[in-house]
Amino acid sequence: MKQFAFAFLSVLVLAMFSCKKDYENIVSFDTQSIQNYISANNLTMSQGDSGIYYQIIKPGTTGNSLTDTDQIFYAFTVKTLDGKFVSTDTVLNRVSNYVGVTSTTLPYGLQFGIKKYLQKRNGVIRLIIPSKQAYGVNGYKSSDAVINIPGNESLDYTVYLYNVKNQLAYDTIQIRNYIKKNNLTGFAKSPSGLYYKIVDPGSGVDAVYSTSTVTITYTKRLLLSGTVIESKSLDAAALSTYISGWQEGLQYLNSGGKIRLLIPSGLAYGSAAASTTPDTRNYNVPPNSIMDFDVNVTAVTN
Repeated sequence: MKQFAFAFLSVLVLAMFSCKKDYENIVSFDTQSIQNYISANNLTMSQGDSGIYYQIIKPGTTGNSLTDTDQIFYAFTVKTLDGKFVSTDTVLNRVSNYVGVTSTTLPYGLQFGIKKYLQKRNGVIRLIIPSKQAYGVNGYKSSDAVINIPGNESLDYTVYLYNVKNQLAYDTIQIRNYIKKNNLTGFAKSPSGLYYKIVDPGSGVDAVYSTSTVTITYTKRLLLSGTVIESKSLDAAALSTYISGWQEGLQYLNSGGKIRLLIPSGLAYGSAAASTTPDTRNYNVPPNSIMDFDVNVTAVTN
C-alpha cells in the first residue's frame, strides 16, 4: 500500500511539474515573440499585466471609468504577429458587450485591456495580447473558416471604443459606415433610426397602411457581412405581423412599389438570435443584427 501511495504521489508531482513547465514555456514564448515583434516594427508599447502590451493612441475621454456593468461598443482590426492572418474590416469587426461579460469568441485579454488601460469611451488603443490571454494552445477557427488563428499565436489589436451607450446609437454608426464604404446614395433616415431608399413608389392606387394586407417578394441580407440569407415571395399577410422596420418602411409605398431598408437591430430581430428557416434551431441571424432588405410590394388590400 505504501508503495502504491508513493508511486501515485510521484506521478502527481511529475504531472504538476510538467504543467508548470508547459505554462512557463508558453509565457516565455509569448514574451519573446512579442518583444521581437515590437522591436522589428519599431513600436512604442507599455508593458501591462498578464503579458499584455499596450499603446494609448487616443485616450478615452467620455464619462466615468468603465465598470463591469457598463455596455460598450467597439470596432477593431486584428492580425497575428506572423502576419498570416489580418482582418481590417471595422464594419464587420464590431462588438457590443458588457465590460464584465467574457465573450465566447473574442480573447479575454481584449476586453481586459480595454477596461484596464483605455478606461473610458471615445478612445483608441493598441493591444498586443499574448496567446495565453488570447486563444491559447488550441487557436480559433470560425465555422466558415474565414478566421483561422493557430495555437500559441499572439495577436495585435487596434480597438476603437465608440462614445455610445445604447444599441441604436451603435447601429446607426454601423449603418452610416456601411453606406459610406459601399458608396450608397439616396437613403433617408426616419426618426426611429430606419434608413430607407424608395426605389419605386409604386404605380398602383392602393397605398400601404399599418392596417393593410400585403403580398411581397424580398431579399434579406445581414448588413455587416453582406451575406444573402433569404430570397423569397410571401403570400398575402397583415403588415402588422412583420418586423417593425417593415411595418414602418412599407408604408412609404403603393402597390407595385419597391424599397431598400437598412434596419437597426431594435427594429428587426433584436438582441436574440433568430431563424429564417423552417428549422428554428438554425439561427442564421445573430443577436443584434442590422438587416439589409430589398422589398417589392406586389399587391395591397385595404
